[in-house]
Amino acid sequence: MSPKLNNTVGSPHLVQDFCRALCRQNEIKTDADGHALTPSEEDLEEVYSEVAETIGRPILAKLARGRRQRTDQIPRKLKSGSEVDIYGLILHALAHIRPGLVTIEYEELRAAIREVAIYTPQLHEVARVLRHMASIAPSVESSTPVIDFEEQQKVLHVTDPLFAFYLRWGDIDA
Repeated sequence: MSPKLNNTVGSPHLVQDFCRALCRQNEIKTDADGHALTPSEEDLEEVYSEVAETIGRPILAKLARGRRQRTDQIPRKLKSGSEVDIYGLILHALAHIRPGLVTIEYEELRAAIREVAIYTPQLHEVARVLRHMASIAPSVESSTPVIDFEEQQKVLHVTDPLFAFYLRWGDIDA
């Protein structure tokens, strides 16, 4: 197996989706077609992006919508030139980290926010949004939250392999 194919974040579901996408890409319809696949790096990146959009978009959309309080809608300018609300800012910062199933210390998240944003929000603003994201994080695909935030310890846990994979390979700006 290619080292790049080992981007499953521990999810057998992702392996199945990669195989399905590679078969579609190579027009393999049955196992009787007998093809041995040796995908290029470009092929794999295309497959990862396709799979990420398929599985991760609903999760991301749910988290990006957030609670929509008036203060949540204040435009936050990214260094890329685009503007997002605070939910989008935090999602961009997480995508910048490109985590697996990990625990992220608040300071690491704050450093990622500084990397992607012109202005860094206060701890209480970020903590409020993370609390809310953790409460809305259970997705249609999963009965458990995709993230968990421990406010006292100031740590964020990425708990869902599909969400972690999307943060690595999805197009967060789409």
